[in-house]
Amino acid sequence: MFAIVIVIVVVAVLAYRRRSSSLLSFILHEIWTTASPILHLDGHSIPGPRYTLPQGQGREKILTSRQASKKWQQEYGSIYRIWNGAWPEIILTHPKDVEAWFSGKGEHFKAGTEPAGCLFSSVLSNAIGLINGGDWRTLRRKLDAFVNFQASNKLTGLLIQRAQEHVDSLAVDSNQTRQTLLAVPFLQPYPFFTTIEVFYGALTSAEREEMWSIGLDFLSVAGFVVQEGLNRTRFTRWLYSWPAWRALRTFEHRWATFNRRFVQERAGMDLPIVQLWGEINGGITEKTILSTFTEAIFANLDVTTFVLGSSILHIANNEAVQQRLCSEIEAEKDDLEGYIRRQDTFLHRCVLEGIRLEPIPAFSLAESCSEDKVLGGYVIPAGTNVVIDATALNISNPFWGPDGDEFRPDRFESLTPLQLRYNLSTFGYGARKCLGLHLGGKMVRALVVALFQRYIVRVATESRQGENDFARDKNSFFSMFDAKIELENR
Repeated sequence: MFAIVIVIVVVAVLAYRRRSSSLLSFILHEIWTTASPILHLDGHSIPGPRYTLPQGQGREKILTSRQASKKWQQEYGSIYRIWNGAWPEIILTHPKDVEAWFSGKGEHFKAGTEPAGCLFSSVLSNAIGLINGGDWRTLRRKLDAFVNFQASNKLTGLLIQRAQEHVDSLAVDSNQTRQTLLAVPFLQPYPFFTTIEVFYGALTSAEREEMWSIGLDFLSVAGFVVQEGLNRTRFTRWLYSWPAWRALRTFEHRWATFNRRFVQERAGMDLPIVQLWGEINGGITEKTILSTFTEAIFANLDVTTFVLGSSILHIANNEAVQQRLCSEIEAEKDDLEGYIRRQDTFLHRCVLEGIRLEPIPAFSLAESCSEDKVLGGYVIPAGTNVVIDATALNISNPFWGPDGDEFRPDRFESLTPLQLRYNLSTFGYGARKCLGLHLGGKMVRALVVALFQRYIVRVATESRQGENDFARDKNSFFSMFDAKIELENR
């Protein structure tokens, strides 16, 4: 049987290269759906798009997630199956199914990096967001002390200072009436270097330049993960081009070398990275530390930047919201630390509304359960990967009413956490919520305050796409914003 599968895969690869893979895609789809059926209680199979070589729907899920969400839900209903490479994933769009998935018996496990191929696995397979069981609990316990609610409260002053310094670096010349700049390149350095400082302390100028350069190496690796689809089956996961392997080796070597040297030079200092490095061979491996900080610093940079961008663009695009926010900031200016920490403010509601309209990732990381589940009438066997469609949950969900696609921060004023629990997808569910959600939330609020306290912000006319959408880079992870903002001194 194994030999037959190998032959099928090899032939599939050859057919793909000749651009004649339709028949083999059909064959593989039939084999996999027959081997692992997902059936309704009344006996019919779960709907969904067919598998196509080589990535299934994996590329669409990343690069055109918003369009894919709408298309797939219209065609297949509230629960359906897609293919991430050769791995099936069950997509949930209804809050009742999300609640059923996270309720009841069974332990949940992150799907890991296998569907993304060996390249992705090499840099992130040991990261805290992707490991499970005892390894996850041990690492979570050690990291939590640096970023939990109490720790993030103590860091609020630093976050505000770095946000103000970042905004001040853009000071508009007094002879200019305004300046225009791309939002994402402006935003990225703030979360990047601030996150690094939380774990590594203050860097020298040379170290900052080296870190930024290593980050560019990581982006190169990430680009190959999406582009090279032949590796997205269990038997072809190693089939990367030579440039891809070279990019991987360059990143891994530079990242490991930087950390080893850094820890040696800072030996004895009270820094999280030094403390964690001291745990190597005492329950944590070097690979785990490197993978975890790859995730926190490089992989999550797009996430934080996207949340910042969505908040700023939507506020800038709504004059009444901006005026009200600025009035609140003015009223709270004598205690900015307390203001940033609070979650009962118009500021917090603006950021939360930005996240609701622009969830990232639009499709959650896949996870499985140790027990069978019945979702939407379908029996989901234990070990099956399940994904939450955050776009459907956050926008088209009837819970949000007829204006669900509009930016209206006050919708959160009367909603309770219990009401939001399964109707809003933000930073995960239960024990596996994002480790950095408290730190990240304060980081975003600090920069929003610093920017709107200093400038009147508008979205450039050419960057608007309808009432509530903005120009995007369609070739980037998460369809990042490609929008310009105009800054005018207050």
